[in-house]
Amino acid sequence: MRELMLYQDDDGSWVAECPELPGLRVKGRTEQEALQKIKQALLTYYPCRCED
Repeated sequence: MRELMLYQDDDGSWVAECPELPGLRVKGRTEQEALQKIKQALLTYYPCRCED
């Protein structure tokens, strides 16, 4: 993965998505929540590449 997009949606929620991985898009109430959710989604998608 090379690109991560983080932006605020029209309803005020934060959206994080990976354009290279179609369908991988999450929403959160805050930037941090959206980033935490996308990290968890990436760990599910690529379990051995994202572990610290």
